[in-house]
Amino acid sequence: MPRTHYKRCPACTTDGLVATSNPSILDCRHCHGLWFEDGALNRAIANKHTDIDEYDHEQHLGPALRNSDRLCRRCNVPMIHYQLLENYTTEIDCCPRCDGAWLDKPEVDQVMHSPRLKQALGNLNKGVNWKSWLFQFFTAMPVEYNIRPHRTPWVTRALLVICGLVYLAGILTPAANEWIFTNLGLNSNTQEPTHFVMQLITYQFVHGGLMHLAGNMYFLWIIGDNLEDALGHGAFLALYLFAGVMAALAELLFFDSAQGPLLLVGASGSIAALFGLYLMWFRHASLTFMIVVYQKKLAPHWYFLIWSLINLFGMFTGQGGVAWAAHLGGFALGLLLGYLLKDYVHRKNPLIAMLNQPEAVLRR
Repeated sequence: MPRTHYKRCPACTTDGLVATSNPSILDCRHCHGLWFEDGALNRAIANKHTDIDEYDHEQHLGPALRNSDRLCRRCNVPMIHYQLLENYTTEIDCCPRCDGAWLDKPEVDQVMHSPRLKQALGNLNKGVNWKSWLFQFFTAMPVEYNIRPHRTPWVTRALLVICGLVYLAGILTPAANEWIFTNLGLNSNTQEPTHFVMQLITYQFVHGGLMHLAGNMYFLWIIGDNLEDALGHGAFLALYLFAGVMAALAELLFFDSAQGPLLLVGASGSIAALFGLYLMWFRHASLTFMIVVYQKKLAPHWYFLIWSLINLFGMFTGQGGVAWAAHLGGFALGLLLGYLLKDYVHRKNPLIAMLNQPEAVLRR
């Protein structure tokens, strides 16, 4: 058998480096970091991304920080700590003389994803402008800053279309509108159990007016695509419908029957659950908030804190006409499911996980 030749590791200083299948990449059998030489790091990054033919990581490095206590295994000179990207503070070690680079084990995935990280952080850190200001001033709707999903949000689009079609069917004639609200809306007086269970689903597609529809559909559009991308089409649809059922049950639980029967319509409870998921998985995103004429990007936890306080105020002051308990119940469910599924979503979506780390510098 051929004898294995070990080389000195820059990190743990043992003779633990051994060649991998690529002779220009050495793996430490002790600390499991990787040494790249002869342009191997650039080739490895390019090979990770099908749309990149060539990559030069040195062109995208952030500032040089300080001399490292690690020595280049070839030149035997102190390496230099560099910030991986201008807005990503992970540090890597580069030799000032040769093209050698050392990556500790936790840094490998971050460096391999650095082209995506750079692009995503560039989009996330864009500032508000006159276009975003005009949009929010005239619509009272926030502008979202988030990463672009990789898969087409077919479920989100289908939900938008179905809700729109149901609304259009309802405005054709008063008779059609009455039938939709009577049969598809959730009515607490419904006696037939099968019909009641069906209404727990169908009420989510019925809306009481154009502004009710537009507000719900806008929020579904801006956050649904990212959540569908993170979960997958089937899981997103199942979670959306389940959240709507649970939100309706929360409204029934807190509803005062002395006021008469409850007629519940709208996707607000389902979308409130999406708010909770979004808050748990997309720390890096921003939503704009406008105070009179001042527009500010807010992190999701601040935006949805304000939203929650508005709903709590409405609930405890007894303002009618809005399903406050459905909103808050859906949001609480979304937070719980978001917490339980967070590790699963991060494993499936490494870019989301990296952007949620403190190394990502977000400008708001």
